[in-house]
Amino acid sequence: MYDIKNKVAIVTGSTRGIGKSIARKLGSEGALLVLNYRKRDDEANNALRELKSLGYEAIAVKADLSMEEDCRLLIDTTMDTFGKLDILVNNAGTGFYSPFKDINDKLIEKTLGTDFKSVLYCSLYASRAMERGVIINIASITGIIPYYGLSVYGSLKSAVINLTKSMALELAPNIRVNAIAPGLVNTNLGGSLLNVMGISWDTWINKYTLTKKATEPDEIAEAVIAEIKIDTMTGEVIKIDGGQALKSGDFKKESRI
Repeated sequence: MYDIKNKVAIVTGSTRGIGKSIARKLGSEGALLVLNYRKRDDEANNALRELKSLGYEAIAVKADLSMEEDCRLLIDTTMDTFGKLDILVNNAGTGFYSPFKDINDKLIEKTLGTDFKSVLYCSLYASRAMERGVIINIASITGIIPYYGLSVYGSLKSAVINLTKSMALELAPNIRVNAIAPGLVNTNLGGSLLNVMGISWDTWINKYTLTKKATEPDEIAEAVIAEIKIDTMTGEVIKIDGGQALKSGDFKKESRI
């Protein structure tokens, strides 16, 4: 089993939501943490205070990972601070609902930068810095099955899944690469998507899951830890969706279902 204690771990997009839960869980396993955020300084400072109050060692790096130079900055700052990098969790991402006919260039470029380029460039520079390590990519169930209004997001998450497998092949044996494909998660982002769709959490849980429970950020964090620890796991994608993929991919407004 891979020992996380005293390993240096970057978690992108980690001052709230799923990323924050992953960072907290890595800290509980003894990792030295590098948080990343794009613009909310107050949120980053609050996250740092919380982690440090738990006794975890952590820094925060402000970087817009849709840009290659900021991905390099994140890795360089980590190396300058800790002298090594062992774990990278590519969690930063965004999602925009849009029926296919309404897609525009701004939506495409913003989603491409945050959801794919960030994974590609952070992994590229991390792989050059790591001696031995693990990269975990947070993909999405929409990268496996299509969802109405999420064609661009889902296509790029599908690309992340394929990139995961390609990196696992090329970076072995020194670097393992795995992915998590969550369904809808109980975060502000998940809630805002349901608001756009006109669907309540209760309706979502009862109509679109088998477990009749919302997936929580801490559950995603637990799966990340498992993928890091299992030494023989690489190139794998774990779905955590409450059975959502088995129920329906017809993710439309409630009035249209």
